[in-house]
Amino acid sequence: MLHELKIKNFKSFRDEAMFSFEASTDDRYNSTVTMPDKVKLLRFAVVLGANASGKSNLLEAIEFLRVFWNKTPMKNDEGTDVQPFLMQPIALNYDTEMEVSIYVEGVRYLYQLIINPEKVVGETLFVYNTNRPTRIFTRQDVNGISKLTFNSAVVKLSQAEVDVLSINCLRNMSLLAVLKKVNVEVAYVSKLRNWIDQRMMPLQNGTAAVISQTTKSMISDDEDFKEYLLMFAKEADFNISDIKVKKMAALFGHHVETERGEEEYVLPETCQSAGTTRMVELESVIYNQLKRQGLMCIDEMEVSMHPNLMEYILTKFVNSRDNESQLLITTHYDPILKDIDDIFGIDSVWFTEKAKDGNSNLYSLIEFRGLNKLSSIHRAYMNGQFGALPNVIM
Repeated sequence: MLHELKIKNFKSFRDEAMFSFEASTDDRYNSTVTMPDKVKLLRFAVVLGANASGKSNLLEAIEFLRVFWNKTPMKNDEGTDVQPFLMQPIALNYDTEMEVSIYVEGVRYLYQLIINPEKVVGETLFVYNTNRPTRIFTRQDVNGISKLTFNSAVVKLSQAEVDVLSINCLRNMSLLAVLKKVNVEVAYVSKLRNWIDQRMMPLQNGTAAVISQTTKSMISDDEDFKEYLLMFAKEADFNISDIKVKKMAALFGHHVETERGEEEYVLPETCQSAGTTRMVELESVIYNQLKRQGLMCIDEMEVSMHPNLMEYILTKFVNSRDNESQLLITTHYDPILKDIDDIFGIDSVWFTEKAKDGNSNLYSLIEFRGLNKLSSIHRAYMNGQFGALPNVIM
């Protein structure tokens, strides 16, 4: 499970920003998972803020790591695809820094990355078998060549295996990605590699309102998923009685009541609303996420969706028990703050705000004092007490 993420000099985040799934001491209203070291991790968090304030860039930092950990370039000169903060002099002279804390099978890992658009400058992995971190490996760039150093006390590798890893670790790729190319088992690193493969879900963009071929295949081949989807459509009042796929086209059965009596009609996906197709696609990825107990980010979740439906989806997710899946969303739908103490707690709420110099600031609702004295957190937000609102000139 994702614990914490720190980023610096990434897109609109010039200065260090820290996001955390760690629960506060008051977690009465949260779905949490307790780790063996007693750390409680939230399963849900939401980020609010004005347009272009940095909400999406936070999610894209997680997506960058997911892609980077899987990317296996063929050449050294293909670049890393990292985008630093560009609104400063000699911007490309500054490295991007990332640090992520993850629990894998109850054990905490700490990964650190220093990177620029051309190459990886440094990469380090620690594991917490006790209260103190143990270094697993260090990777440094030496004149364009990756120098790998493993902690021999915990990682048992032959010199031939180290050579294979070094040769395949190009300057623009992660050592974690190298394990996808070579047949070398590295203690602890391989477990983290498996977590990335099994638990990290691709970033979901709220503007997409199409049914993917993956979802259509699930409807055709997975009866449990089809039953899950139809039950959701019924509970959410979509007036959908059946969904089939023929020649990779989705067909929706609709039950209607007229003066002639009850009738059934089958309509193609092109005749469905954007909200319907969005619901089908979103529920397919959430279904997979819950099965894989994965981490998923959704940007602008409220797009093409009625607020009541969004709250219904979040409620079902948060109430799914005995599950380590985590959901991080961004939204402009500020009334979601009215759901505090019903669906989630104050420690699940984060804000982004962009300063005049273009730098994005990220901060949590729990940083503010006197919240228990407010009659309405939503009203306080709309009155500007927490910032993160657009400065509209009337």
